[in-house]
Amino acid sequence: MTTYTYETIDPPGSIYTAAEGINSKGQIVGFYQDSNRIEHGFLYDHGVYTTIDPPGSGETVANGINSKGQIFGFYEIGGSGPIVGFLYDQGTYKTIDPAGSNRVTPEGINDAGQVVGVYHDSSGVDHSFLYNHGTYTTIDFPGALDTYALGINNAGQVVGGYLDSDTIGHVHGFLYDHGTYTTIEPPGSVDTYLTSINNSGAIVGHNQNGGFEYSHGTYTIIDFPGARYTDPETISDSGIVTGFYQTSGPNETQHGFVYDHGQYTSIDPPGGTSTSSYFISNSGQIVGLFSDNTTNHGFLATDHPTHDHNTMLVGLHTSDFHF
Repeated sequence: MTTYTYETIDPPGSIYTAAEGINSKGQIVGFYQDSNRIEHGFLYDHGVYTTIDPPGSGETVANGINSKGQIFGFYEIGGSGPIVGFLYDQGTYKTIDPAGSNRVTPEGINDAGQVVGVYHDSSGVDHSFLYNHGTYTTIDFPGALDTYALGINNAGQVVGGYLDSDTIGHVHGFLYDHGTYTTIEPPGSVDTYLTSINNSGAIVGHNQNGGFEYSHGTYTIIDFPGARYTDPETISDSGIVTGFYQTSGPNETQHGFVYDHGQYTSIDPPGGTSTSSYFISNSGQIVGLFSDNTTNHGFLATDHPTHDHNTMLVGLHTSDFHF
């Protein structure tokens, strides 16, 4: 079986923390609230905290970090201005703000520094974008009312969801591969979102029934045993999935999980009453947040495979912002 050790991630002076992303070097990003309930981005690098606040920002969320240490997220300009994205690279901030947008939410980054996300225009329509070193490409699924890009891999393949134009309106998963759009959803799905794609092209997502993985034309259901609902968030290059699940019954609770090629493991930091696992690195470390009886804390979970009957089972491993 696999066991995990846990480290609480709370920047000094924080009253609320969420760890949103981690790279293979163990560098963690996320956001925290200070005593005035103002949100700041942060980088946690092996015991050292650094605040990530673009100049002129009122509140900031750091969403993720790639293997080169490039950090992306979004911030509110001033105290009540528009929300724009940012890319932080070796001490320099670059604003991500596609033309015509009035709110920008970057959602994913690859090792080339390409960023994908969603922007909201003045007509109330959500569009997706690819930001590539200062150049923007709009990603709008043909015929869709809204498009939401949620992840990108090193090959530049983008996944997400789009809202169709039917009277009722449902969301469908999609893959965008260098100009080509493909709908991806299990048979019978309603409201499908694809949340992550790894460098082998394996995809995870969720629909009205719960979670699934799509790889080379085959769907695999991801359904934590006994759970009411299972929500995969990310998949590593080893094909290990993390996310969270909710139990059923009068005392519903939420737990993080790892899905390792058919083997499920719960992720629950000690003292927590509710857990959300958001991201797994290619080294198998998991970050997220957990609630105790007072507030929310970020966490880092590190796996420790153990021997069981002479067999080693190796297990590796959407933002809660308020402004």
